[in-house]
Amino acid sequence: MDVGKIYFVCPEEKKVKGGIKQLYRQVDVLNKHGFDAYILHENQGFRYTWFKNLTKISYSKEVFDSLSLYKPLPDNSLKGKLKRTIKNILYSSRIAAEKKQRALDIKITSKDILVLPEVYGPNITKTLVGVRKVIYNQNCYYTFRKFEDYPNSEIPYNNKDVVAIIVASEDAKEYLTFAFPNMPVYRVKYGIDGNMFSYSLNKKKQVAFMPRKLQEDIIQIIEILKSRNNLKDWQFMPIDNMNENEVTSVLRDSMLFLSLNYREGFGMPPAEAMSCGCIVVGYHGMGGKEYLKEEFSYSIQDRDIISFVKQIEFIIEDFENNQEKYLSKGKMASDYISKEYSMQMEEETIISTWKSILNL
Repeated sequence: MDVGKIYFVCPEEKKVKGGIKQLYRQVDVLNKHGFDAYILHENQGFRYTWFKNLTKISYSKEVFDSLSLYKPLPDNSLKGKLKRTIKNILYSSRIAAEKKQRALDIKITSKDILVLPEVYGPNITKTLVGVRKVIYNQNCYYTFRKFEDYPNSEIPYNNKDVVAIIVASEDAKEYLTFAFPNMPVYRVKYGIDGNMFSYSLNKKKQVAFMPRKLQEDIIQIIEILKSRNNLKDWQFMPIDNMNENEVTSVLRDSMLFLSLNYREGFGMPPAEAMSCGCIVVGYHGMGGKEYLKEEFSYSIQDRDIISFVKQIEFIIEDFENNQEKYLSKGKMASDYISKEYSMQMEEETIISTWKSILNL
């Protein structure tokens, strides 16, 4: 297979999402090893700044226009046409700016490869027909999202333009290999940066959690704990609207981390918490089965609120007399992550994956 440029389509999100950083990371690794890879954004000059990066970026409004999932059918009534005419007049400057942006779009050729996240669903193969595509599926449980809105759409994983699928966990690999037995599926093993998510022995009686994940569950868990008045002097610390340094500071201070993973491709936050020496309590979300080991973690059946609360209460009570046991478990968890999910291992699996895709 000819080696052209590799473009990783990356949406421009307002929220901090770990999957975005992984796209940037993969581009950096590929360029380090002599490939010509780029993040592909929609708007000229856009770059994520919530994490440090010097990643190579290109821009294409055309690609993102063709990937839009929510374009309504045009209203061709007289009223609808009139509305569009008024809108075009009012936003003529914006339209001119968009035309200028399209003129600056990079040109993607048949020698290149377009890497698309699974979230674009049925629109994956509508863009740049004839250009080779790799689906970067970071959450296999999103594979068939939006197909209910496009009942007659082709499943993109069976399209002739799609040459491979990349996933982030063994669970996802099993899922997609079973669903699409004729499509090559490669697993990139994510690494946790031990320099950033570094182990700390100095723990507070603090429970960290991410409130944006299964918010209805965490509200129930916290309110039941408060109602039963068994929290003693433990404090809850939500991780929200924080940069990387603030997140790692909270994790290094926290003894417990609550995993609210639900149908995750991998689930980075619990693994990052473990790297910092936290005891993880909660849902594995399928993707986390491979690292939430019973020797140093407490896995709860999905959406079992009462068992979740009981486990937290047990640890809080037991911690008073057995602090060393939990500190030891935290160290075991950190050592496991360091060994099994190193940055070097991630780099090696990225390169081996792309050499296989490109037949190098």
